[in-house]
Amino acid sequence: MTDSTPARHLADAVQAIDAQFGEGYARDHPDLVASLIQSATIEAAVATGYGAHQEALAAAHRISAEMGETILKLKPRIFG
Repeated sequence: MTDSTPARHLADAVQAIDAQFGEGYARDHPDLVASLIQSATIEAAVATGYGAHQEALAAAHRISAEMGETILKLKPRIFG
């Protein structure tokens, strides 16, 4: 099996299901495996989106602070 994310989700799902319900349970219940993989994929997507949101928010804060500093520096020149 490759080291791709879907392959890891599959391996993890089979391992977790068999650990919980007994060896071979995952093989006999592919719908359960599919549900667990789907849940893991959704969770990973949400985590990725949250990480991107946090990075964008941090960039916005930096830009805002830099703009504020620049405006304060320019204020005497503009308003005297």
